[in-house]
Amino acid sequence: MKILIILFLTLIIYSCNGQEQIPKELKFSFEYLNENWDSKEIDVFKNISENDSTTPRNYHFGIGMYLRNNLLRHHEKSENLTKFFDSIGIHHYDEMSSIILTSYHRYLNNQDIELQSQVDKYEEYWKPIIECNKNQKIKAVELFNKYTVGDTLTIKMPVSENNSVVDFPCSNGNLEWEFDESKDLSISGIITDKYNINSETNVFFKVKVLSKNHPDTEIMMREINVGDEFDFGLSTAWKIK
Repeated sequence: MKILIILFLTLIIYSCNGQEQIPKELKFSFEYLNENWDSKEIDVFKNISENDSTTPRNYHFGIGMYLRNNLLRHHEKSENLTKFFDSIGIHHYDEMSSIILTSYHRYLNNQDIELQSQVDKYEEYWKPIIECNKNQKIKAVELFNKYTVGDTLTIKMPVSENNSVVDFPCSNGNLEWEFDESKDLSISGIITDKYNINSETNVFFKVKVLSKNHPDTEIMMREINVGDEFDFGLSTAWKIK
């Protein structure tokens, strides 16, 4: 029975039904789902709504993870699939699996998969993050070139509820934060070394701590006291001057 269902769904995928042209890589992904889900699972997935709390994206941590580990990473067609996604501007495995599931859901419901629209949403999400990372690299190199070994710095750092300094990436495209003297850490230090790793924009300082406004505050979950040295990358949200 399952074989008949798989054959039936495969014929549907390859039939001409007036929908937008679906890339062969996605068709292969649909076949893979047909082979790895039974008819009941397919029917449940087909009948969920993209607009309620149980969307195709909620399968991200179940079948989505399975797709990432087995289809996108360790399958004989994995390279072809990832090359296809790279070619349309999708480079992260979780986004690939999300597009596969969303497209499969829409196809089962006889809807256009709107692939370009899906891609556009991810590009829109990444655009400010990419721009932020680009600006951070420029600022990092400027700092690296501005200071030399022996110079003194003041570094202000955000502190978490665990009383440890944190740093954060360009996850929302914005690294702005307000320093709070009552909880955040401010140190003065002297540069004892400066270097880069693998790239001229991946630059670091080694700093010897001269003073801390909050002596008991850890730096990135490490106990760093006055007189100690620590290394940090200059592509950071910390305020350095």
